[in-house]
Amino acid sequence: MLALMESAYVLSGQALYKTACLFWGRIFAVNFVLGVATRLTLAFEFGMNGSYFSHYAGDAFALPLAIEAISSFFLASILFGPFLFGWERLGKRSHLLITWLITLAVNASAVWVLTANGWMQNPIGAEFNFQSFRMELIDFTQLLNNPPAVAKAIHTIAACHATTAATVLAISAWLLLKNPQDQLAIKSYMPAAVLGLAATLAVWLVDPMPNIQHPIQIRKYDTLAGIDNSPLLPGIEWRIRNGIKAYALLEELRDDNKDPQLLANFKILKTDLGYALLLKRWTEHVVDANSKQIALAAKSALPSQPASLYWTYRLMIACGIFTLLLFLIVIGRGLVKKAQQPWLLKLCCYLLPLPWLAYIGGWYISEAGIQPWAIAEILPTFLSTSSLSVWDLIFSLAGYTIAYAVLLAVGGYLIRQSILAHLSARSLGVGQ
Repeated sequence: MLALMESAYVLSGQALYKTACLFWGRIFAVNFVLGVATRLTLAFEFGMNGSYFSHYAGDAFALPLAIEAISSFFLASILFGPFLFGWERLGKRSHLLITWLITLAVNASAVWVLTANGWMQNPIGAEFNFQSFRMELIDFTQLLNNPPAVAKAIHTIAACHATTAATVLAISAWLLLKNPQDQLAIKSYMPAAVLGLAATLAVWLVDPMPNIQHPIQIRKYDTLAGIDNSPLLPGIEWRIRNGIKAYALLEELRDDNKDPQLLANFKILKTDLGYALLLKRWTEHVVDANSKQIALAAKSALPSQPASLYWTYRLMIACGIFTLLLFLIVIGRGLVKKAQQPWLLKLCCYLLPLPWLAYIGGWYISEAGIQPWAIAEILPTFLSTSSLSVWDLIFSLAGYTIAYAVLLAVGGYLIRQSILAHLSARSLGVGQ
């Protein structure tokens, strides 16, 4: 939105577009700084709470994150200062170039992060190395072209734009309720609705998990549809028993046995090794697991919270429908010059939480839907964690919670102050 507004300013020369860029740029700046601060927590979390995950999958999972950090995130970070403070020091076109580069950088950043997350949903392009006991990257092209990663990137970035548009729409509506003649709000109100409609349609049209025949995704979709997954238990038990055989062969291979037949047998069975690891919740001696333990492990392989997934999915759909209708109503009323009626402006404010709820609901479905796996059919979540005591977790989570609460409060306060400062300047006839 900022890049489009600034483009309009450079092409038309209208100072109002610059005023809009300065106003929304300050709100973007607050969110950008919060994004930098909160992403550091994730880096700490890999080391503190997910050390085995980092060891087991770091070769494949960390690569897109590393590329993101040293390319797109680095580019956005170094350009952030000139973007925020360079309005009077740079020419119009130079500043516009910086704004577009930041736009490309932050969207590319999302693509790389979602590539890593898509690999966790559908781990292709990597292979288990029995000598290092790690997943190792063998095909970078497959990692990049992973269908879930591509679809998640388009779907999630579109959802980001829809959430942004709804936020800009709500803030503009609130400003118009305070002052119907606020030109900045008028200039932002309708474009936000148009962008929001386009982004919401893109969210609906692009499935975040395309039709791939991956067992985990099939179970997730069945759960979302309310279909009972229990008939799948015999097949899962069969895969666990195959995994036990793979685990036994792995123990022989790790004793430096290089028998070609042993390697061939392990290659056939290794795709089920992850299912054998599910047994570690009930026994350390996987190869000696009994029928009861195998049955428990098979049951644990099904989505553990089907009711929450079922209803969260419906809540997400409902929020998405109401958000789409809101954008349509605003655009429709705008066509007949009635988009600024008080009831509609209030509706824009009251419905602001809906796209946020839909966005968070989508992430919950994505991550809770693949449980008990951290990496689908490869590594169970309970095995990916660090060896921490309960008190370690309590203290670290309490620290993160306090830090996030402070950041949320500071961020909310700064955004509020930016909005009130504009309102105050408008009442004095400044900045129009």
